[in-house]
Amino acid sequence: MENKIDIFEIDIDALTAKDTLKRIVQFMESETVNTVEIVTLELLVHGQDDSEWREMMRQMDLVLPGEKEILEASEKAAGPLGGAAGSNGRLMKEMEKRVFLKMFLKYLQRTGKKVFLLADQETDLLLLQEKLRPYAKGFLPAGHALLPQEGGRKDSVINEINGAEPDCIISVLPYPEQERFITEAKALLNARLWIGCSLILLQEENIKKPSGKLRKFLLKRTLRHLVDRQKSRQEE
Repeated sequence: MENKIDIFEIDIDALTAKDTLKRIVQFMESETVNTVEIVTLELLVHGQDDSEWREMMRQMDLVLPGEKEILEASEKAAGPLGGAAGSNGRLMKEMEKRVFLKMFLKYLQRTGKKVFLLADQETDLLLLQEKLRPYAKGFLPAGHALLPQEGGRKDSVINEINGAEPDCIISVLPYPEQERFITEAKALLNARLWIGCSLILLQEENIKKPSGKLRKFLLKRTLRHLVDRQKSRQEE
């Protein structure tokens, strides 16, 4: 089952974890780098008025919802995706349990892919490495690099990545540096897959904390309001 949802003029691919992984395997067999972005509530709220960011998102090969609340906000505004409430519920459960991310990391582990990690600060890189450690015995760490928000290292980071010849680049750069970097560097990178996500998606323990629940509630309410506003403008 494949559906696309339009949020802020960005087509978000609402695929099952299994179908998403099939697309990833196809990307891994290509000769050029394919780009995947997993969006969060926070990312959409931040970028909704940023026309440059929205254009960069439209250039991604695959845009995936990372949290079920994104699907809920879209469903509330436009009705069930494809009219299939059962499939909709399945997608939301998969979002909640991070099924695709777990399947993707196990795929990298099972196939022994070379993985390069990209972050903007040392603490984020260390946290990313910690979250990937259970899978690291399978895939090969090709290297890592830091790209500070003030910039200035883009060329050297590209050289580091290409020198490592990774199969996959996992990036946890912040908005909008993540999208800007891959948009500008895509044609220069020697890799098969670039996947951008937020560290929040790898920190399941934070979801259960009161602060995490409050953050998600406020972001969910804000996104619903913004999506409703988008729908009203389209109907005018």
